[in-house]
Amino acid sequence: MRVYFRNSYSAKVWVAIMRYDPDSCRDYGNWATEGWWGIDPGQQVWAFSTDNRYACFYADAEDGAFWAGEYGPVYVYYEAFNSCIGIGSTGAYGTVGMRLIDTNNSDIVMNLTP
Repeated sequence: MRVYFRNSYSAKVWVAIMRYDPDSCRDYGNWATEGWWGIDPGQQVWAFSTDNRYACFYADAEDGAFWAGEYGPVYVYYEAFNSCIGIGSTGAYGTVGMRLIDTNNSDIVMNLTP
């Protein structure tokens, strides 16, 4: 299943994700974390593919708006990152909670709206 993000918000947004990846993150909770996709207003990007029905995301807009949830916490960084849940470092600026994505076993577009 492919997961896309569409920015239907008025400012550029930055998206981070958490996806099930037992091959890469077996010793760290089985969930991979990755960021950032910069998406301009009106644009859509393909972020990742998965065989798992569920994934999560966090998004942060240039104007201070954000989309967060109860899943995680996930360590986030100012620069692009690729890690596993539960692995942090002194380079992280903090942690975020993520929103659930339910693909319902098909491709999905997560529409970021106000």
